[in-house]
Amino acid sequence: MRYLCLVYLDETALAGMSVAARAALEAECRDYREGLQRSGRLIIGEALQSVFSTTTLRVQGDRVSLHDGPVAASREQPSAIYLFEASDLNDAILLASRIPPVRLGCAEVRALRPRAPP
Repeated sequence: MRYLCLVYLDETALAGMSVAARAALEAECRDYREGLQRSGRLIIGEALQSVFSTTTLRVQGDRVSLHDGPVAASREQPSAIYLFEASDLNDAILLASRIPPVRLGCAEVRALRPRAPP
């Protein structure tokens, strides 16, 4: 079964890290992602750009409205996405708990709906 993991961080905490600490975290992330790829369990794992690059859109009828910034103003914002192949929710939680930046924030783990048959 496929599970989406959204990693949330407070970007100010990340910005407050020393250059060496941030480089170590990035190396740890790369190693974790590469290990998951080798195991065949990672479908995608990518870091997101800063929350300041976010555009939120809403569609009402035939009108599209845009807003610079995230849907909700909160301290923690999505910073990375991972899509896993896991045997069950507990397995997905275990994989998500090992994502290095989760130590600085939190992760949301959600199963993907099964695909409808063609």
